[in-house]
Amino acid sequence: MNKNSLVNKVRVRSSFNKELSSNIFNFVFDEIKRIVLTDRKLSILELGEFEVVHRKMQTVPDVRKQAEILLPPKDKLIYKPSKELIDRLKD
Repeated sequence: MNKNSLVNKVRVRSSFNKELSSNIFNFVFDEIKRIVLTDRKLSILELGEFEVVHRKMQTVPDVRKQAEILLPPKDKLIYKPSKELIDRLKD
């Protein structure tokens, strides 16, 4: 599924026009991105939790070259699904 499919589902279920549905979709996801980038954590009750976690610099072995590689530090986005979502996926 892609953005256009989601916008069309919002349009059909809400009886909004396509432009308004697209604006709502864009606003919601822009707000989600802003919250994750500034607060570094977002919990949506029925969906799960998004969290930005900082990974420190690491050294990992390079088997082919028989050496170690330094991986630079970086931020990663971690998603943990809610228990409700996991339970519904099991059904």
